[in-house]
Amino acid sequence: MALPHGFNLSDPDSFAHGHPHAAYDAIRSTAPVCRHEASATQPAFWLLTRHEDIRTVSMDKTRFTSTEGFRVPTDTRAAMDPTIGAVLRRFMLAMDEPEHGDFRQLVASAFLPSGIAAAEPMIRANVAKLIDGLKERDTAEFVSDIGAKVPIQTVCAVMGVPPEDEWRVFEFTNAVFGTDDPDYAPSLEVANERYLAIFDYGWTLLEERRRNPREDLLTRIANGTVGGRPLDEIEQKSFFSNMISAGNETTRSSFAGALWALSLFPDERRRLVDDPSLIPAAVNELLRWFSPVFQMARTALEDVQIGSETIRKGEKVAMLYGAGNHDPAMFEDPHRLDLARANANRHITFGFGIHHCIGNRLAQMQLAIILEAFLKAFPDYEILEEPRYVRSNFVGAMKSLPMRLRG
Repeated sequence: MALPHGFNLSDPDSFAHGHPHAAYDAIRSTAPVCRHEASATQPAFWLLTRHEDIRTVSMDKTRFTSTEGFRVPTDTRAAMDPTIGAVLRRFMLAMDEPEHGDFRQLVASAFLPSGIAAAEPMIRANVAKLIDGLKERDTAEFVSDIGAKVPIQTVCAVMGVPPEDEWRVFEFTNAVFGTDDPDYAPSLEVANERYLAIFDYGWTLLEERRRNPREDLLTRIANGTVGGRPLDEIEQKSFFSNMISAGNETTRSSFAGALWALSLFPDERRRLVDDPSLIPAAVNELLRWFSPVFQMARTALEDVQIGSETIRKGEKVAMLYGAGNHDPAMFEDPHRLDLARANANRHITFGFGIHHCIGNRLAQMQLAIILEAFLKAFPDYEILEEPRYVRSNFVGAMKSLPMRLRG
């Protein structure tokens, strides 16, 4: 069937301006469980646009699997080097239980409240330094000047990546999420080269940690065991690239998305400026409204009825997070940013079930800290241009968000 507004999940240009909420709304109102046509390289699949359906599938460990792909790739991504596919298939996002839990346990303690509290002074110091560096400036490009730096500094410190290599992590993240963007990957060959470089760099660090263990996540990955055996090379490379990319890109996108949202709803911004104590509670609504991840996927292990449709065994369902987070059945007046929204914590930005983002508390803390510092220093900031997005059908990553800094 032809989808409303010409929406095509396989085409990253569908997300050129972020989430296409008009298309989501049209699909949800006419066929909330909607069959999406096949592409040049991939079979047809299903779209889920309702919050309830996305939550149900995410929680269903018996009838759905993540091992057949945790997202719907573009045709370009589907054609990438087989080595990349082998590593991606060993991401925790691509695992089911009990294997997923065994791998997650290797790093879980670093994301407990005690571990996050230990990182807070470092994050506050990094944010304060960045803000101080902007106070004499009239304008800034938020993504590169602030948004990309804070989560990179945090994830590198937690992982154990040397501070002098933070620039590498920035480039690696762009390579991971920008394989369909000509600014980052002018050809499939370049996309492959840049992606494979991530694995080689990670492997170098992991080999060093086997020789010289430290108190960091790299050491846990390099020397950890699962089911009584050490992780093999592909699993270690997968763990490294998964943690680096997931801990960086969606967080930096959330920073920029929050400031974009507050610029569009100035009354809500003023509430936070006037009472910064509201910021921690406001984070959930900002994450709901912006939704940095476009989609995740599962594959049916048996025939499953969802709404009025039957998903056949072996068929894939794409869960549209932005559609679920703007579902009027869950969130009243969903396209409005309402920082007092009582049920904002029902958002699905971090997923549900076993794949609920392991770093969600760390991401929320970083967002609250940077909002507090930025709004205190520049309460009347002005967005100069609409955001430019990385060409992707997976994440709403901003490439730029120019602004005038007004104190």
